Amino acid sequence: MYKSVFLWLFLPMALALTAASASASPVVTHLGNATVTIVVSPDPPVVGSNTVTVEVSGAPASMLKGTVVRYATLMPSMNMQGPSGVASRVRGSANEWRFHADFETAAAWTLRVELSGALRGVVNANLAVGQPRRRVAATKSAAASNSMAAMAVSGGGPDASAWRTATFALIAVILIGVLVLRRDRRPWTIALIVIAGLVVLGMAFAQSQNGSSTTDMASMQGARGSAPIPVTLATVGRERSGITISAPANLQPYLVQNIVARAPGVLSNFHAYTGDRLTAGEIVARLSEPELQSNAQAAQAAARAAQDQRTFAQENASSMRADVSAAREKLRYWNAEIRRERSLLRAGAVSVQAYQDERAQAVAAHSAYTSALAKVAAANASVSAAQAQVDQASARAQSQNILAGYTDVVAPNNSIVMKRLVDPGVYVEPGTAVLQVAVIDRLRVQAQVAQQNLAEVTIGTPIDVIFNDGTVLHSHISSVSPVVGSRTRTAIAEAIVPNPGDRYQPGSFAHAILHTAGPVHRNAFSVPSGSLVGGASTSVWTDVRGMAHRVPVTVISNDGTTAQVTGNLRAGDRIVVTGASNLEEGQPIAQSTP
Repeated sequence: MYKSVFLWLFLPMALALTAASASASPVVTHLGNATVTIVVSPDPPVVGSNTVTVEVSGAPASMLKGTVVRYATLMPSMNMQGPSGVASRVRGSANEWRFHADFETAAAWTLRVELSGALRGVVNANLAVGQPRRRVAATKSAAASNSMAAMAVSGGGPDASAWRTATFALIAVILIGVLVLRRDRRPWTIALIVIAGLVVLGMAFAQSQNGSSTTDMASMQGARGSAPIPVTLATVGRERSGITISAPANLQPYLVQNIVARAPGVLSNFHAYTGDRLTAGEIVARLSEPELQSNAQAAQAAARAAQDQRTFAQENASSMRADVSAAREKLRYWNAEIRRERSLLRAGAVSVQAYQDERAQAVAAHSAYTSALAKVAAANASVSAAQAQVDQASARAQSQNILAGYTDVVAPNNSIVMKRLVDPGVYVEPGTAVLQVAVIDRLRVQAQVAQQNLAEVTIGTPIDVIFNDGTVLHSHISSVSPVVGSRTRTAIAEAIVPNPGDRYQPGSFAHAILHTAGPVHRNAFSVPSGSLVGGASTSVWTDVRGMAHRVPVTVISNDGTTAQVTGNLRAGDRIVVTGASNLEEGQPIAQSTP
């Protein structure tokens, strides 16, 4: 009977000492339609490295693809910031991220998980971090040698509350043992009481090592100081003049064109399909037409024959010009001879018959000279005709060579195939379109501007194009449509923006903000909308030498992306955008690095 009484009295004390360490059961929360689950391993977490897995379910894969998971740790009791960083996506999984959280001391910690990008939200998990169950031999030896000193300083070792509870439990065991031993002093009764005392001491030791404990001065000597909270910063800018106009926009290719066949023939070596990327000068198909090559060869042969004929005419003309020179010299001789004979005839030195013979020779020389001139003129005419034939034959040969070269169908620009218009093996005529391609390394942003705002929009108006992933591209309006849609009552204001790496697809949507000209508010500034925090009044957090400083502001306008505010700010100040909602005055901050 006494044994039963002893056991029933010992049971409540044992249950009081076996309070397990706080469990880090999975933390589950909802962000819209998505469910976020945070699992810590080991469970419960311990001092040192712990593996944390973040799983998101219920969200489409396209949204998860652009999601970034960041984490930070904080010990609220000491306002001490622990490690922080960016989680890594689990290989082979689209909805899981993993990171290692290092806790420096056994205490209550807050784990902050922030999702940004396509899926946004913050999840806070409260964890009770205990000591690891197994320590290295050196740590155990050091703890044993300094246990008395630690107890004197901190009140009893790693967890003073566990040892205080054990002291009261031992006193209770001793009192119960005294009552039992007054009536029963058999050896097994004494052994039972001693075993109960040892069990109390063992459970107290286990609880002090595994449970959460208060941090004493000795443990604080090895703890790091408060680390800066990771945030993202933006620069305060002067407010742009005028008002802002928000408008939906769609993306169109910079250029859409058809690649056509420039010569007749059968289409071959044609392997371009929808979605293929082409480079300028790339051969996308060939035209099989043997007649083009034979025509080019025949034209080249005719050109060579014409050149030979021209050469013969030039040589003949040269020979004729030599005959003219000889006839001229002969005519000059007889003209001089006639003058001499005439003077001799007058003097009676020669007979009339001799003079008549000389004169006949002079007339014959003149006739020969005239004939030679006529032949040179004819030869020159032949050369001119031959040259004309050469020019005509060369032009035809060049034309046929060009047509023969058109058998290669070439891409004129860096582009992407939108549609294949004919199939391989089809006979095509010159001008037949074989491919439709689009140039998308630049895009036309077509903003739908409301009718009442058109008067404020002109060519050159600055425009910010905001994409779904948060990227903002800056440009200027290049054209404004003069026609307002009868149904939408909007007109298209178009701008050209770069599209490096063909990142954005034509046909998709974007958000456009147009900054029109107008008066400037005095002491007004432009800040990201995400930097505004509420409360008693709207404020922003500024970075003052690495510390968070709250500055009240008055919002003039806010389009959801950029806000115009007035307050005690200066252009160039650094303000907190991501992480501003949980800051406190004077808290250390630092620009986070993805």
